[in-house]
Amino acid sequence: MHVVVVGGGIAGSAAALRLSGAGHDVTLLESSPALGGLVVSFEIGGTPLECFYHHIFPNESEILRLIEEGGLSSSLSWLPSTMGVLTGGRVWPFTSPLDVLRFGPLKPLQRLQLGAGALRLMRWRSWEPLDDTRASDWLRRTTGAGAVRELWEPLLRAKFGPAAPGVPAAWMWGRFQQRAAARKSGGEVLGYLRGGFRQLFESLDGRLRVAGVDVRLGARVREVDITDGVARGVTTVDGTSIPADVVLYTGAMPGIKAIVPADHHDPRWNGSGLGVICVVIETDRPVTDVYWTNVCDDELPFGGLIEHTNMVPTADYGGRHVTYLSRYFTSDEEIAKADPAVEAERWLDALAERLPSFDRSSVRAVHPFRAPYAAPLVDLGYGKRIAPMRTEVGGLFVCTTAQIYPHDRGMNEGVVMGQRAADEILAAQPQAVA
Repeated sequence: MHVVVVGGGIAGSAAALRLSGAGHDVTLLESSPALGGLVVSFEIGGTPLECFYHHIFPNESEILRLIEEGGLSSSLSWLPSTMGVLTGGRVWPFTSPLDVLRFGPLKPLQRLQLGAGALRLMRWRSWEPLDDTRASDWLRRTTGAGAVRELWEPLLRAKFGPAAPGVPAAWMWGRFQQRAAARKSGGEVLGYLRGGFRQLFESLDGRLRVAGVDVRLGARVREVDITDGVARGVTTVDGTSIPADVVLYTGAMPGIKAIVPADHHDPRWNGSGLGVICVVIETDRPVTDVYWTNVCDDELPFGGLIEHTNMVPTADYGGRHVTYLSRYFTSDEEIAKADPAVEAERWLDALAERLPSFDRSSVRAVHPFRAPYAAPLVDLGYGKRIAPMRTEVGGLFVCTTAQIYPHDRGMNEGVVMGQRAADEILAAQPQAVA
């Protein structure tokens, strides 16, 4: 077969690697100047850093295998991680069970209910019954109304904005499973590729080319060429026609509708998405003393404060402290059209006002970034409406973050999905080349 893979993020790269390893001709088209998708980087102190924060959990075997095969294991560090909750002008530690019992916004009995309920949630085995249950209802039953009011509802609003009431409990279940996987005796650890994950995609680019994959960067697809209900290849925006037996689309889900004629659309491609603004700040002193802070203060215009250098040493970035401020948004919110640079200044002013320990004068540089689509917008019953990888168009397959549910769309899940898509293509080979 000749397979065209559209999109050079982690899923597209993993799929191309597996397909070429199975003996097929593969062309990988990526519209950006480098592979990576949302794992795009800039530099601080001469060291590449992701524009949108990334880390690895200890149980994520597939991304760890790619790192090892790329000869990058020596750059992977396992580092202690801490969590906090910002509310009422204070960051409360929220890493250990003892921290939960000391969480001041809740009364003592509410803290006990939260701690006991959280343990039950982490041990919950099946997500399917939770797909039609509101996350807030599930959390209220297990951790109490006080925890929902002070913790869970602010977190859901920060992530999903006006869509928060419809978020299914299955999505929250996935987050609990993910955090549980990071825990070892003595605390939580996360992995980071020192020097940035850019190295991983440079390694993948080299491996793909050595394997014979035709990697074309800066190549944007205009249309999937379909004849008699079968995908016959793609045409790029510069008019280049690339014939193929199979087309695998691995970009953001909304993008598939732009390149496939409307009469071949699957209604399950119509889901909405969340965009994100990430503001990376360089400071000459720490902002907090924890790595990951969930912002539960409705007066602050962002939902996450991730202090990268409270996990990775500042020496990696010329001594600068590096912090991400993040905010997801739906397409109908005003912030969806806002200038990220203007938002960055507003956010820093708000942080200085609400967190007395933050000194605005400590900021040495500000780097604002926006992605119009960063994650699917999940709602009740989402799991029953996930589009299959194999479409009704012969030879056309779709592999996107909108199909990763109820788990999060991290790099490991991207590798898993990309490999699964490749396996589905291989299993359907007689039909794909009909």
